[in-house]
Amino acid sequence: MTKILIIDDDALVLQLLQEFLETEGYQVFTAKTGQAGLEIAWQQMPDLILLDLVMPIMDGFETYRRLRELGVQSVLIMSHRQDEKSAVRALRMGSDDYLRKPIDLAILRAKIQTLMRRNHRQPAQRISRYSDGYLLVDLDNRRVEVRGQPVKLTPTEFRLLSLLLHRANRVVPHEELIQEIWGTEKEAGLGSLKLYVHYLRQKLEDHPRKPRYLLAEWGVGYRFRTQHQQHLQPEQV
Repeated sequence: MTKILIIDDDALVLQLLQEFLETEGYQVFTAKTGQAGLEIAWQQMPDLILLDLVMPIMDGFETYRRLRELGVQSVLIMSHRQDEKSAVRALRMGSDDYLRKPIDLAILRAKIQTLMRRNHRQPAQRISRYSDGYLLVDLDNRRVEVRGQPVKLTPTEFRLLSLLLHRANRVVPHEELIQEIWGTEKEAGLGSLKLYVHYLRQKLEDHPRKPRYLLAEWGVGYRFRTQHQQHLQPEQV
């Protein structure tokens, strides 16, 4: 069942959207603050998040940035704001769409259906597991081991590793990695990407300065090099 998380400090909006989406057949979770939403997103890994912009303490923009660090793929931004700046910023950050309140439920239904169809159009094979005796990466269970010992990765590190492993032995451009992980947030860029590749090498590589897995294609991007193709295990689709 498709999971949808709604993050909004307006209790009436939460109730209305939850009741509507449950009648549409979705499993719905709700949160009244950005922090509570992040906790639920980490636990449930929803397929889609409906996120309000105007919330106390942690607004929608900051919440969205942190959701991307968790690896959340689809986010619809909602807001009473009528200014174009907010809409443009939300879309440039990488959100899937911007909906102005009050929400038209018919339009919401159509947008969710379109997103779900798009998200399920995946390649015939996507890598879910890699193991070669030294390194084990199990994406489905979020498990990473080096020489049989568990390695703890941050959400951003795990997201980066997942993106590279899904495209194993192919170069993934810098711009694509940055967009997938951070959207277009001003503080994120090539420097941030290089830093997280450095972190991953320190945790995964036997010799971080002479990596065998996380290779740089200078001026282009990065690739995850497998030691043998048979060590890759595709997802069952």
